[in-house]
Amino acid sequence: MEKGSNNLRDRLLSTLPQPANYEAYREEVATALAKRERRLTWVRWGARVFWLYVIAIGMVAWFRGEKWLLTPHGHMFEFGSIVLFICGSLELMKYFLSSTRFEILKEVKQLQLQVLELQSSLPKQSNQPS
Repeated sequence: MEKGSNNLRDRLLSTLPQPANYEAYREEVATALAKRERRLTWVRWGARVFWLYVIAIGMVAWFRGEKWLLTPHGHMFEFGSIVLFICGSLELMKYFLSSTRFEILKEVKQLQLQVLELQSSLPKQSNQPS
């Protein structure tokens, strides 16, 4: 088991950029995270606008009255409202999943940068036997 975990550790550390490129990688990570955060902001606003639209459609149905909903056009409107409600729920779910994924990514990148900083601060050790 010890050999397997050592192999996993080596594979994970081999995917990290070299400490010489630490500053460039840090800036690259910061810009990528800022870009994802802006995209997440647009997803949040899109979900909010969609839900406002769904609520407005529901208010129209409520003010038109119960007799109108019993007509064929009312049934189509009800079906459309249900579809919009489901789509709005999916948009909210998409936002919550994206925000959770972004938070996890941010934590992983922060940990990765800390590992790189520690690697760059350690003196180079030679693998020569004593």
